[in-house]
Amino acid sequence: LSTARAGCLRASLLPGAMDVIALRRMADQGDAEAQCDLGGYYYCGQDVPQDYAKAATLFRRAADKGHFDAHFSLGCCCCNGTGVPQDDREAAR
Repeated sequence: LSTARAGCLRASLLPGAMDVIALRRMADQGDAEAQCDLGGYYYCGQDVPQDYAKAATLFRRAADKGHFDAHFSLGCCCCNGTGVPQDDREAAR
């Protein structure tokens, strides 16, 4: 799956806009799952304005905590240069 398909699929499985507020609160408190999910929302522009850079930042925060899906999504962002500079070395990390 591409980052777009994986991130949007993940976001589409989550409940609606009211939960963006709760996700943002949990993400701000350091919850890796919430960071990854919220990154998917921003990547797809679901219930929030589309913002690839913000998505990549959230994926990185979750990935730094060992979240597998966030590692994958961040790797795809780095590989494609979506929201971050294109960097094959970082993508492979």
